Amino acid sequence: MTRRKTFEEHLAPVPVSIRRDMIVNRDSLAPGAAAVIGRFFEIVKERHEPIEAPGSESFRAAASSESTLGTLLRALGCHAPNVSTAAARTVRAEWYARRSGKAPVRAQRAPAEAELIASWPASWQAMYPSLRQARIKASSRKRYIASITRCAQIVRAGAADDCLTFYTAYCLGQAFKAGNPDMKPVTIANYLEGLIALGRFAGIDAESLDGMRYMRDATRHESRLGEKLKIARIRAMMNRGGFEYIAEVIGEMRAEAELLHDHSARKGLLLQTVACCAIEMNKPARTGDMTDWSIGSDLRRGADGSWHLAWLQQKTGRTTEAGELWPEIGELLDELILCGRPSRLIHLRYREVTGKNWLTLSDTARPSKWPSERIKAALGVPSHDLRTLAADYMRRHDPATAPRIIATHLGHGTLEAGEQYSADCKSEAAARAWQKDRHRIAKAG
Repeated sequence: MTRRKTFEEHLAPVPVSIRRDMIVNRDSLAPGAAAVIGRFFEIVKERHEPIEAPGSESFRAAASSESTLGTLLRALGCHAPNVSTAAARTVRAEWYARRSGKAPVRAQRAPAEAELIASWPASWQAMYPSLRQARIKASSRKRYIASITRCAQIVRAGAADDCLTFYTAYCLGQAFKAGNPDMKPVTIANYLEGLIALGRFAGIDAESLDGMRYMRDATRHESRLGEKLKIARIRAMMNRGGFEYIAEVIGEMRAEAELLHDHSARKGLLLQTVACCAIEMNKPARTGDMTDWSIGSDLRRGADGSWHLAWLQQKTGRTTEAGELWPEIGELLDELILCGRPSRLIHLRYREVTGKNWLTLSDTARPSKWPSERIKAALGVPSHDLRTLAADYMRRHDPATAPRIIATHLGHGTLEAGEQYSADCKSEAAARAWQKDRHRIAKAG
């Protein structure tokens, strides 16, 4: 018969200071806490891992059930607060996925282009070869195909027909609004643009497409009227302090994260949100680009601790960069990848996550709109508003030179892409020039 280990024998592999604390508080320990924490530190020692930052495999090997893992994490949080439990987050997620009644989480595979085309009406499928052979950027073709696929869903539902006419465009617009009242007019216009491109490359007569263009332009005009809501949001943000307000919110989220256990999903979410908000202050990026950044290529950390950002934009196909990020932003990125681990391990941790997605620190990425959703949850405005806010600061600083600076900073392909920003800058510059003329005339009078 195997002799059961005593309480002290279970704790033999545990570091002295932690063992003493547990012995003093042995009456308040949960059943099995001594056994699992002793087993855990024995595994950490065998794997030659830093005691302050053990890896996920140590947590996985020490706990043979979800309840045992919970006992281990609670014991570490109470008696070994200096031991980071960040690596246990993935192990907890694995146990959650095994709970009865929960389907296993599977990676979502994006439909292949052929699958998307097969979902189109037959007449649109016949036009596809012309779109495929058109001399346009691959990103534009991909965007058109996605837009046409959304329109095809409406046609399959019977809310519109497949003729490329004014009436079809009207029916599509009404169906999109009915299906999603929050859909922006500019989104509907972009969907119609995909169909217009399909017809244009396939040689559909101009009169039919002119009707669709009319609906597209009308929808875009409706979108421009809606810009007033955006202006109101920006004004409210400026009244709260602009970038100073954003910095305050970041500080509040960091303070909350610091109080949470390293394995807490809430802590990970807060650090990701902080990083998104901070990056947008330094170099406003489009939300779809942000989700795809990887550590070591788009975001690089130098040996001196400085972080650098440069990436290929999906919309323009051009590379843009922020160069060396502000030191404060670099500090937040360090916190993101450390997640409570000792700062002395930053170089080791950086090597571990090189090649991984910067937000998930894994091989998978968040959905394209996720950064904007997190920014809106924290600040009350979507990420694109922060691009406009940055442009507004530049316009107020020097309206004469602002258009080109804004175009570069926001990653516009041309000055025309920021037409509204340019118009605002010209108006501001003219107002300042007139103000100077008035002062000069007054002095000469």
